[in-house]
Amino acid sequence: NGMNQIVVGKGSYLADFCKVIQSSKEGAEHCRMCHLMMSQASKTGSELVKRCHTGVSALSKLVPGNDPNTNLAILTSCTLVDEKPVTSWKVIQRQGKRLGIDNKKLKKAHENLLHLDPEKMELAKDIMDLAGDALKLIVEKVSLEGELKKARKQHTPDGQITSAIEAELQGAMPSPRDAGTARPEAENSAAVFRSPAASIIDTVTNLVANKPQLPYRLNVIAAACRITPNHFSFLFHQHHHQCFSEFLTEQRLEMAKRLLKDLTLNISQVAAGAGFHDAGYFARRFKQKNGVSPREWRQPPPAAQARARAAGKP
Repeated sequence: NGMNQIVVGKGSYLADFCKVIQSSKEGAEHCRMCHLMMSQASKTGSELVKRCHTGVSALSKLVPGNDPNTNLAILTSCTLVDEKPVTSWKVIQRQGKRLGIDNKKLKKAHENLLHLDPEKMELAKDIMDLAGDALKLIVEKVSLEGELKKARKQHTPDGQITSAIEAELQGAMPSPRDAGTARPEAENSAAVFRSPAASIIDTVTNLVANKPQLPYRLNVIAAACRITPNHFSFLFHQHHHQCFSEFLTEQRLEMAKRLLKDLTLNISQVAAGAGFHDAGYFARRFKQKNGVSPREWRQPPPAAQARARAAGKP
C-alpha cells in the first residue's frame, strides 16, 4: 500500500547522507513523502533511476503480481550519485539550507555517497531486474506451497469441517452492499437481516444437526468462523443456553437413535456412526439421557413382543 517497508539486511541500511537529512523533522517528513512518490512513479517500463527530493538518486523497480491489476512490491536501492558530484551538490546544498541542516555535515555525507558511472549504473539496473525476477519466483513458490498445504488440509476431517462452515457462512452472511440497502420497512419484519453473530451460530447449529458424526473441535470451528474459541463459546451459550459440547452430544445421541433402528449394526458401529469414539462412553451417555441402554432401547416394547409371539413371529 505504499506505506509498509521491509528492510533486507542490517538495520543500519540508511546511508549517512539520509541520516543527516532525516535528523531534521521537516527532512524526515520529506523523505517519507518522497518514498510514497517514488512508489507511485514506479510503473512497468518506467526508468529505474528516480530522483530524490534532495537531488541524489535511487533505483526503484516495480515487481508486478500474477494478477495484471495488482503489484507485488517495489524494490528500491540506497541513495547514490549518478551524475557529477559537483552538479548534484549544488542542488543538495540549496535543499539542505531550506531544511535547516548543517552545511558541513551535509557536504561530508554527500562526499561519502556511492557514485556510479554509466557502466556501473547499467550493472546496477541489471541487478535490480534480477532481484525483481527472484522475488516474484519466491512469492510464486510460497503461494504454490500454500495452495498445496491447503488442498491437503481440506482432505482431513478438520479441513472438511472448516470448508463446510466457510461455505455455509458465505451464503448466510449478508454482503456489505446488501446490508446497506436493506429497506426501512423491513426492519421490523422477518425479512430483516440476521446479525453476523446469529448467522454464525445458526450456520454451525445447522451443520452439527445435519452431520453430528463429524469430529468437531471447538478451535477448528472458531477459526473457520474467524473468531476466538472463547468468543464462539460465549455466542453459542448466549443463543442456546447450553455449551457447544452439550449440544453436540445431544445431536449425536439423536442420530444414534436413528442408527439403532438398523439391526444390522452392532452397538460399536452405531457409536462410531454417531460420532462417538468410545462405545462404552456412548452407552453411558445414552442411558443417562434416555433411561435405558442402547441395547434395551432397540428392543421392541413388551406389548409388541406379545403381539409378535401371538402372530407366530420370532
